[in-house]
Amino acid sequence: MNKLTKIGASALAGSLVASSAYAGEVSVSATWEVTGEFVDNAKSSGVANETGNPFGSKANLSFSGSGETDFGTASWFMFTNDAQGGVSSHSITLDMGDMGLVGFDQGTGAFGIGTIDDMMPTAYEEIWNGTAQTNGDILDGSGGAAGVFGYKNTFAGMDVNLEYAPSVGSGDAGDGGVSHDASIADGTSLNVAITNSSMVEGLTFGFGVGETDYDRASGDVANLGETKSSTAFATYAFGPVTVGYQSSYTSGSVSSTNTTTGANEVAIMGIAFNVNDSLSISYTDYENKYLKRASQGDVTQDTTGINLAYTMGGATFRLTDASMDNAGGVTGTNEDRTEVSLLMAF
Repeated sequence: MNKLTKIGASALAGSLVASSAYAGEVSVSATWEVTGEFVDNAKSSGVANETGNPFGSKANLSFSGSGETDFGTASWFMFTNDAQGGVSSHSITLDMGDMGLVGFDQGTGAFGIGTIDDMMPTAYEEIWNGTAQTNGDILDGSGGAAGVFGYKNTFAGMDVNLEYAPSVGSGDAGDGGVSHDASIADGTSLNVAITNSSMVEGLTFGFGVGETDYDRASGDVANLGETKSSTAFATYAFGPVTVGYQSSYTSGSVSSTNTTTGANEVAIMGIAFNVNDSLSISYTDYENKYLKRASQGDVTQDTTGINLAYTMGGATFRLTDASMDNAGGVTGTNEDRTEVSLLMAF
């Protein structure tokens, strides 16, 4: 996205804080997108659930800024939703140079093992994105989506990305507020992702581990007391082609779609091809084996599909076409999904 404008924060100081010596800048970027989504959640019975108008549009604004402090460079990011009625995600970080970067994240997904839940090369988006089964069962031990603390640094060429979630699933709390629901299981999570893209030309690899300990609410039978996740991936780029493979495992899954299972084994393979400077295409095969408990048999959810992107200056046309069998580990529950998108960046 291109920056629309930069506003010197020092120019605003007189109207904000008369005594402030803070100097920095604010950058603004925007996108507008129209999409069409065509879904059949029951292809095995031949009954489509598509109703109404499948086309819609949205506009998004992103604000970011930075400035110097006595401890290093402080940066913040804010992303607004299409109606601009509220902030959908935001974060603030402090870069302390050799001491690393620390931050507080409210939904941008910048820290921890969740940053590498699916690292396969793609022309558009993850193949599971937008389906009935998103990434909920890939890495259940991946921590929280909001209200998390993070740390990043590089040691011996390895990029380390750590996340601590003091209250998993509690959501976004405002300044001075508390976000907690005593009626559901609450928990804390500690997870880390370690990656490298400099050891071998064209090769990017990494691994991550995470653990979430749940304090089960009274009467809660859906959530287990502890989940552990691990993942490892590698991608290799040669010329216009990039290939990749990733394997993940979660024990004691707590997803609401996964209450009858004890664990998940995930394998993802992908290949992407840059046809030219404007056109790229990719193919992904994502298998998620639901390891059922003693009274049930294992079921493999299999998702395959293609992504395509064609760039025309500031506009990009994108397409994804995915087919999912045994969605959520339920035999015979299938889904076909096609999405087209036209994105304008400003």
